[in-house]
Amino acid sequence: MSYRDELLKAYNEGNFLNAVYDCLSADHEARQEVVFELASLHNEKLVDVVEAFSALSNGSANGPDFFLTRDVFQQALPHIDAAVLPVMRCVLNLYRSAGQDFAAGTIVGQFVEYCARQLPRSRDALTEIEANPNDFSDLLAATLSAGFRSDCQTFLLHAVRLSKDANIDLRRGAVISIANFDSQGNAAFLEEAVAGIESCVDREIEDSVLAASLRTIYALLRQDGNQEERFTELIAKVLSKGNEFTIHAASEVLFLHTAALPEPLVGMLLSNLTRVKPTHKGTLDNIDYGISHLIKGGSPESAIRWLEGMLLTHPKELSIGMFDSVVGVILGDNVLLSKILTRWLVLGERALCSAVHDIVAGAYHREERLLEIDISELQSTDAVHMFFLARKIIGYLFMQPISAASLMVSLMRQTEDVEVLAELGALLFDPLLLNYTGKVREYAVQQVNVENGKVKEALEEAIKAVDEYLEGLRSVGVLPALYPSTAQREAYRRQFSRQMTKSMEEVEEKSVFSKLFTKSVLLYGGKSINYVHGVNGQMHRMETPLHSHGVEIEFPRMQNLDPFGLDYMLRVFRNERFQA
Repeated sequence: MSYRDELLKAYNEGNFLNAVYDCLSADHEARQEVVFELASLHNEKLVDVVEAFSALSNGSANGPDFFLTRDVFQQALPHIDAAVLPVMRCVLNLYRSAGQDFAAGTIVGQFVEYCARQLPRSRDALTEIEANPNDFSDLLAATLSAGFRSDCQTFLLHAVRLSKDANIDLRRGAVISIANFDSQGNAAFLEEAVAGIESCVDREIEDSVLAASLRTIYALLRQDGNQEERFTELIAKVLSKGNEFTIHAASEVLFLHTAALPEPLVGMLLSNLTRVKPTHKGTLDNIDYGISHLIKGGSPESAIRWLEGMLLTHPKELSIGMFDSVVGVILGDNVLLSKILTRWLVLGERALCSAVHDIVAGAYHREERLLEIDISELQSTDAVHMFFLARKIIGYLFMQPISAASLMVSLMRQTEDVEVLAELGALLFDPLLLNYTGKVREYAVQQVNVENGKVKEALEEAIKAVDEYLEGLRSVGVLPALYPSTAQREAYRRQFSRQMTKSMEEVEEKSVFSKLFTKSVLLYGGKSINYVHGVNGQMHRMETPLHSHGVEIEFPRMQNLDPFGLDYMLRVFRNERFQA
């Protein structure tokens, strides 16, 4: 039986939508054939396809797949010869039933194609929308966009007229439609569109309409770059009047069109995007992408200045972790990373220094990051500024000791003053080498073979000091009084085991893998054995060898010997400020 016969039979039996879905499920290559048959059956008046699909609902447990079935109708829609009003009702029902899904608006695009096939359809649809704006305003932008293709001037006049309407939904739809207007090089048409938007912006106070105006203005700017100053001033006026929706629209323009934006417009957008609320994650994500594109495009300074200002303005609500795309770009550029680390640590503001820690700590699990000081960002190389920066490095990067030590060595290269070098060497010894006698000492020994002159001598003095410290400890011998008893060690191990078990359970509750896989506990053995079903239905034995693995973590020595003293010292380093 052909698809045509199956669909016609199902329609007569009242099971049409399920039959459409079954045809698609049986053969995914048959989509275009089903589309053709739907249009033919409707145009031959054998099946009212529009009425049938008006009954399609989303979320029905027993019904056909909503989006797959809807997709066939929207592909057939431009080829269907049907009255405008029932098509509008059907399209709106399928559009609204899709909810917040990203594919929701695709059917509206096909409605544009349906209207564009015959000019009277756009006129009839516009009449219905104006008569019942509460029901049909969602289709205004699509209707006007379709009308632009057949009668550009007439429908542009309609769009400008409706942009002044008392109904907010009609004004917004009209403004959105002008973004889809193509002047095709006709300067008079373009001027009419721009003048209409200017008039709209002058009197508009509704934030959502202003947001639509901003997107439309930029779309018109792309058609005529010769009026850049005029469009930039108009965007400035929109931003001065708009609020949250307008700020979000500005973030979209920055994100989607970063490379094409004129420099004055970039500056204006960034200055207004400082008004974004820290709770608006979607807008912040757009800004994050936009700023990362600016940095990669060779304009890092304005982007970094904007980021600095936001972190300083919202120290409690915002963190650098909310701009993960920017962090990724920074970590991929060693020169930029050095510049930002140096600048922010020299400024000494808690929000910026914490951002430095988050950037370095975020990359630390991947590799031991060796960092450099950017000499151009140092305000001065006198002793006071050098010591201030060194203490900030230690205060905020103490738990990333290799990164901190590499910055200290880099800082030592920036001075010829013997006393300053000695003091920096002393800070390298205490607290870095003194707390991390393993990997930091190994790094310092490697650097001795690389450095020369006074820097090499300072490193040798620091290594000598830590070696003498360790030798002094070893010379004392074993003092039982300094060791916890067996009972105390067992008590600590039990407490630590309970904490780790609780932590693992909390993580497993949130893990998606715990819902996908069963959990097995192996008490002992060198391998695990499982039996799985093969393609022939037989069981196969699978052996998985077990291997040991381990992780080595070096904790600061003073964390055990003098935790309060260490904590106090780091707090002092972090909180120091220059006196005004």
